[in-house]
Amino acid sequence: MPTALEANAPKVVDSDTLRAYGDWLGRARAAPFDPYYAEATLRFGLRDDDVLVSPGDVTVRAASCGSLMESARAGVSFSVCGIDPARATDCVDALDGTRTVSEARARANVGSSTWELFVANAFGKVVFAPLALSELETRVSHVEIVRFPGSPYEIVRAYWENMGDVRARIGAAPDFVDASGFATLLRELNVLCHVGASGSNFYRPASPVVAKEGVEPGAFWQTPSVTEETPDGTRFVSGPRVGAALIGGARYQGLLARSLDEEESLSEARGADGEGLSWGRVVTARADADDRAAPWFCPPRPFGAAHLGVIAAALSDARAAAAQGRTDDAVRCAASVHYRLVRLHPFKSGNQSVAMGLVNAVLREAAGAGIPHLVLDHLAFRLSLPAYERVFHRAVGAWLVVDDSPVRRALELAARRRRLFAFLDALQNAPESGVSELLAARSADAALAFLVPGPRAGAAAR
Repeated sequence: MPTALEANAPKVVDSDTLRAYGDWLGRARAAPFDPYYAEATLRFGLRDDDVLVSPGDVTVRAASCGSLMESARAGVSFSVCGIDPARATDCVDALDGTRTVSEARARANVGSSTWELFVANAFGKVVFAPLALSELETRVSHVEIVRFPGSPYEIVRAYWENMGDVRARIGAAPDFVDASGFATLLRELNVLCHVGASGSNFYRPASPVVAKEGVEPGAFWQTPSVTEETPDGTRFVSGPRVGAALIGGARYQGLLARSLDEEESLSEARGADGEGLSWGRVVTARADADDRAAPWFCPPRPFGAAHLGVIAAALSDARAAAAQGRTDDAVRCAASVHYRLVRLHPFKSGNQSVAMGLVNAVLREAAGAGIPHLVLDHLAFRLSLPAYERVFHRAVGAWLVVDDSPVRRALELAARRRRLFAFLDALQNAPESGVSELLAARSADAALAFLVPGPRAGAAAR
C-alpha cells in the first residue's frame, strides 16, 4: 500500500517516459560493473556536432599491429591496432580545431569502421572535445558529480548533462521546510538524474538494483528489508540492502574509528535512531544466493513525512547559514542532510547523486565550491551523526578546492585522488609497527583519507 505521502504526490514522470526508459535499459549494453566509476576508462560519448581538437603535434608511425601515435604536448604514446599509418594520419590531419565529428569523418575519408576505431583509441588521448566539456562544466563542475575526480572523459555524458539539470533545479527551488514540498523536490531531482529535463536523456546508473529490478525514476522505494534469524545466522530474505563492508580495509577503518572516538562503527550490527525515528541499520546477513554472510545496510522502512521533515529542516538551516556567511554551521547542517538522506535511501538508484547535488549546492554558496562524492555515503551507513559531522568537515577541509580556473582545479583534485589511492595502498601494506610513522610522515595524505583534519577544516572538525 502506498503511504499517504506517496498517494498525494504529483506524478513526476509519465508512463510513456517510464516505458521508453525501460526499453532503453533493456537495449543498453551494460558496462563492466564498476560502482564507483573509479577505473580510468573512457565513458564520454562523442556526438556528430562536437568540435574536435588535437594537440597539434601528433606523430604517426608504423607499429607491429598497425600505427603508433605519440604527442609530447599530451604526454602520450599508444598503439592503434588495425589502422595503417597512412589512414591514421588522414584521421589526425582531419582535426583542425574547427571541424565537427561529422565534418572530420568526411574529411578523413577512411571508411566508417576505420574512423570509429581511430576515435575509440584516440579520444581522450590526442582527440578532444573541449567546447562540449566547457558547456557542461559551466552548468555543474565535473569534479562535484563523481566519487573520485579524474579526467572529465571518464564521465558518462548523459549523467553529466542530467546533473546539470539537477543543479539548475536545486538553484531554482524555494526553501522547503515542510515534508510535502521537499518530497516533491526529491522526486523531481531523481527524475532529472535518470532522464534529464527533456525526459529522454537516459542514464543507466552502475547499480545492481537497476540490473536486477530496473528503475522507476521519481518513485519512492518503500519496500521493507526483511531478515530472519536462523541457527546459521541472520538470513536476508528480501527488500533493499546496500553493501556496508569496511571500505578501505579493516586497518583503515579501525584508524578512522579511533580518530573519531567511534569504535562502534566497526560493529557487525548497528542501528541509528534520532528524533524518535529509525534511520536504518547495519546487519551481517546472507541471502540464499550469496556465497557468504556480509555486512549490509538496510534503510528505514516505511519512511514518511516525519523523516523528510527532519531532512528538509536541516537543508533549510544549511541554506540559511550559507547565505549568512556562517560556513561552519552550513557544513555541519549539510552533513546532517547528507547523512540522513543517504540512510533513508528513498529511491532504487540515484540516491547519492541527489544527496550530494543538494549538499554541493550549499557548499558552493558557503565556501565557493563543492567536493567530490568520495565514499561519504558508506561512512554514513556506519557512523553516528556526531561522528559523521566530524568526518564530513574533514572531507570538506581536504577536498574543497576553490580556483577560478576549472582546469587547474580539476588537475589539483585529480592529483589528490592519485595521492589518496597511493596512501591507502601504502597504509594497507605497511607493517603494524610502521603505521604511526607513515601517518606522521604523510599527514597531508592522511587528511585526504579523513584520518586527520585537512587545511581548510573549520573549528568543528577534530
